[in-house]
Amino acid sequence: MSSTNPTGHGHDSHASGPPSAETIKRGYEEDVYDTKTVLSVPLLVILFFVLAFGTVTVLFSIYSKPTVDPNAHPQAKARNQADVNARLDRIGRGKEVDQPRLDQADRLDSRYDPRAITRPKLQDGNSRHLHPEDLILTKDGSPEVYVTDKGRVGLDKTMTLGNEVLKNLFKTQVTGSKPDDSQFVPTAANAGRGAEGSLVVVPKLPEAKQPEPKKTPEPAPMPKPKGGKQ
Repeated sequence: MSSTNPTGHGHDSHASGPPSAETIKRGYEEDVYDTKTVLSVPLLVILFFVLAFGTVTVLFSIYSKPTVDPNAHPQAKARNQADVNARLDRIGRGKEVDQPRLDQADRLDSRYDPRAITRPKLQDGNSRHLHPEDLILTKDGSPEVYVTDKGRVGLDKTMTLGNEVLKNLFKTQVTGSKPDDSQFVPTAANAGRGAEGSLVVVPKLPEAKQPEPKKTPEPAPMPKPKGGKQ
């Protein structure tokens, strides 16, 4: 029993004096808490959350409105409002942008939430993703390569031909340019480092001309004395 708490409520009070008569009559200090204080903490948390969320929502609704550019071209504005699938459909062979589309730029099903990253791809309009094993020539995957007719020789038959027959099939120029000795020759493009098996081709230095020896000037003739006497 605490002798410093006159009311008998709690153990943290530092009031001096004997305990109250109710505490002495009860024989022990009653362990109670204030319900209002306990419930006010979560209520205050909810209140401040609502205030913060409401303030941010109001600020975003005021300052996040798109600005209207009076100088914007109406056709360009309408073109930019197209969805991603329509923009990607402009890219392709024979289309507006005549070039292959990137493999990862796929047209997705727009029936699902556009913010989801797991939307399925459309059945058409996307390029096929090739893997290394897809590039291996097989009769099932590339049957046109194995066709042998009047103007073509199939790959399987070509692999069984000898060198002389292959030279007649794949003719080359007699006066063709000589290939480089090594494709790994150090150049300015690879900072002079080259790669494995590289061979530094040192250019020939011009031969230095030897300087011609200086000619010693002939001595001047001795002057003749006057009177014809030597």
